[in-house]
Amino acid sequence: MNSPVVLQKRLLDELRQMRDDLELTQQAVADALDWSVSKLIRVEKGENKISVTDVQALLFYYGVTDKERVEELVGLARAIKRSRSAWMDKYKGFFTEQFARFLELETSAVRIRQCQLNVIPGLLQISDYARVLVAANAPNEDSIARGVEIRLHRQSVLEPDGPEIFIIIDEAVLHRVIGSEDVLRRQLVRIKEIAALPHVTIQILPFAKGIHPAMKSSFSVLDFSEDENDFALLIEQPYKDNLLTAGPELKEYLNYFYQLEKFALPASETPNVIDRRLEELGGV
Repeated sequence: MNSPVVLQKRLLDELRQMRDDLELTQQAVADALDWSVSKLIRVEKGENKISVTDVQALLFYYGVTDKERVEELVGLARAIKRSRSAWMDKYKGFFTEQFARFLELETSAVRIRQCQLNVIPGLLQISDYARVLVAANAPNEDSIARGVEIRLHRQSVLEPDGPEIFIIIDEAVLHRVIGSEDVLRRQLVRIKEIAALPHVTIQILPFAKGIHPAMKSSFSVLDFSEDENDFALLIEQPYKDNLLTAGPELKEYLNYFYQLEKFALPASETPNVIDRRLEELGGV
């Protein structure tokens, strides 16, 4: 099943192109449809769910009369609704709604940046490490197995044709034993393997650097194109996740990430840091 985000991006790209071709402003379209301009802006950015009725109204105003074309785009809106429902059912009980939405967006990112302060990032987790984390909140064995499967499925972005990935991990994470020392050893070896992939860059924030810009929370930034305004931000917080697709915080956190890249050790040092930690754990 296609991600609802992928389907939505296709539909919104088409609708935006129609408006551009007609040289219509967002204000003009909003006034004609009796919408607030902020609604149209959020719809075009994908921040608001777009309904079948919304699509029909836009197509009518844009003068699209070809029956097959109308059916194609209205059908796409219906497919988005079905896909989103199935997608959310898949993640229900394992992630917050905000994080589930983030996972949708992740599937269409061209670049992923992540800073993790507490645990090994999900994109790098081995199944036994993920299992311990899932089991902390899962009610039964079936739920644990499904939760682990979902986490591992995310790692499809590690394939050669996947997005560029930049991950910064606090050194404390390498010392936090999740499950057992054996699990941690195997997890560290896996990080070394992933760090060797050409499209993946992993850096370690060393203890010696002390206070750094990301002390408050872990966060992730997704780029969807080379457009500097085409990205999303997830801020991880103790009781809820905060997903943003607009606002000044996005560039603020992107700048945090750039600062952290300078604070962190060079990516070439990551295998050495991991090897030292493995020695402390008694070797591989």
